[in-house]
Amino acid sequence: MTDRYVFLTSFLTAVLIVAAAFALNQFFFFEMAKSTIFVAIAVMVFYGDNRFSYMLGIIAPLLWLLTGVLGLGGSVFTDFRVLYDYLTPGHHVGLLQTPLHALSYLAALALVVASWRAWNKEVPEKFIGKTFWTCVAISLVYAVVLSVWYLHAAQA
Repeated sequence: MTDRYVFLTSFLTAVLIVAAAFALNQFFFFEMAKSTIFVAIAVMVFYGDNRFSYMLGIIAPLLWLLTGVLGLGGSVFTDFRVLYDYLTPGHHVGLLQTPLHALSYLAALALVVASWRAWNKEVPEKFIGKTFWTCVAISLVYAVVLSVWYLHAAQA
């Protein structure tokens, strides 16, 4: 049986990222590419591929957040400052800023927690094994492609 919370949080993360893509038309294709791994996790959970979906749900968001903290795929700190400004009366958000990015980071953290719980509950495999290294490789390719795209777009 697949975990409905992993599906819900991965789908919510993808929806928030896609909503940010429509809010910022200049970055539409970048944001849509950013959401692909979360859509893939939701599809894999829907079809019952528990091992890889749960492991990707743990590794991919953490690596995505790490690249955001390092400034390679956006800035996590700036996005949370935008969310704070949006929620605080008297502050206003800039034209090319949206609080949806910070909300998608929070949903991605919820995905990590839900995937961790589902992995421990449903998968009898050791955590660090063949599935772990496969998902690390997939997540690294995902993070590198997005980081290179972001850095190339930032220089142009």
